[in-house]
Amino acid sequence: MKPPARPLITLHPTLPTQQRGVILLFTLVALAVLLVGGIALLRSMDGALLQAGNLAFRRDLVNEAERGMAKAITLLSTGDLASEGNRQAHALDKNYSATRLASDAHGIPNALLSAANWTASGMTGADITDSTTGVTLRVVIDRQCVATGDFVDTECVTLSGTTDTAADDRYRRVNAEERPVYRISVRADGPRNTQAFFQTTVVR
Repeated sequence: MKPPARPLITLHPTLPTQQRGVILLFTLVALAVLLVGGIALLRSMDGALLQAGNLAFRRDLVNEAERGMAKAITLLSTGDLASEGNRQAHALDKNYSATRLASDAHGIPNALLSAANWTASGMTGADITDSTTGVTLRVVIDRQCVATGDFVDTECVTLSGTTDTAADDRYRRVNAEERPVYRISVRADGPRNTQAFFQTTVVR
């Protein structure tokens, strides 16, 4: 006798549920945020590097400008402009003016602002050029007086010292004689079209 036949059971696999794409949407949003953040970081780094480079160029121009200042002070102290007589008249070949030069609102002589102004000033002194650093210096000295010749207190900017250089106190004056003020202006042109202006005043 045969055992009763068992009914065949057919297994139907469950159909996968329909995906809505929410995870994909979040992934795309996250990738977009990361992309924007990466771009912002790169731009920030580029800006920081550019600023650091500009500061380095600025510092180099400051160091180079000291050479121009030193040359002008030497010219007034022991050079062709060391004597008061030579400083009473213009010496355009030394970039020296016995009278105050016209300046802009920042006190920079107009002669240094452009090539046309430089030509119009009549100054012919040579620039200081450093081929290694690529920096060019143009130095101008102007006496802070309104007229050439002997300086007059009412027509010049002057400075009085407190004591003279006598070795013995008995011969030292309470106030030294007044002397005119000289303004030294330096324009420094460097690489990447960098440009800076420097000034100082001295008494001789």
